[in-house]
Amino acid sequence: MNLRRAAFGLALMMLGACATQPAPVIVYGPPVDYGPPGDARNPPQGTFQPNAYLRQCLGMSVSNSPPVDGERWVVDFKPVIVVGQVVMVAVPVNDVCLGSGIGLRGGRPHDGIDLISNPPGTIYAAAPGRVIEMRWSSGYGNQVLIDHGHGVYTRYAHLDSFDLGLQLGAAIGYGQPVGLMGATGNAEGPHLHFEILTGNYDNPLGSKGLVPQDPFSFPAYTDLGY
Repeated sequence: MNLRRAAFGLALMMLGACATQPAPVIVYGPPVDYGPPGDARNPPQGTFQPNAYLRQCLGMSVSNSPPVDGERWVVDFKPVIVVGQVVMVAVPVNDVCLGSGIGLRGGRPHDGIDLISNPPGTIYAAAPGRVIEMRWSSGYGNQVLIDHGHGVYTRYAHLDSFDLGLQLGAAIGYGQPVGLMGATGNAEGPHLHFEILTGNYDNPLGSKGLVPQDPFSFPAYTDLGY
């Protein structure tokens, strides 16, 4: 059996969210370099299955959007992507629309994509990794930063609450719940601000050394022949 194809099948498998208090930032040692979904080194994965399609939010202007068709569906949307050596989902929450892309917005950098749903949905880990931030900030509100190894990180911001099972410094499997979409911090309404970041994590209070990346710019997992 093609083990990489089996891994991709497992990548499309992964629920829940409740509240706990924000914890202080702690810097951890060298991260574990996890394998693709299904790799024996990975923490147990959840049951999350990503939507195959993504649409712009209707009735609003969407800044920095990728190309869409006449019905505002994102053209050539890739639900499972490869960032460097890390396989992950491009959108870690289901039944959402795209409210904003990555890029300059109102003259200021917008370092991720905004995803909106009504009612607010549960947010999941985009890939296996380790929780290295689980805290409050004035801009992002309740936020989580996950280190996926290989210099790849994801941030989940404006959370209403953290999942009760989430632990700072602990390993987290792909598709395990991170928290509930909210409007904490500098947010006009409930949504997920999701970032894919690459580089070296050398400043936990500012995450300096991490460079935001466009989730729509990466190749699909299947496009690489796995």
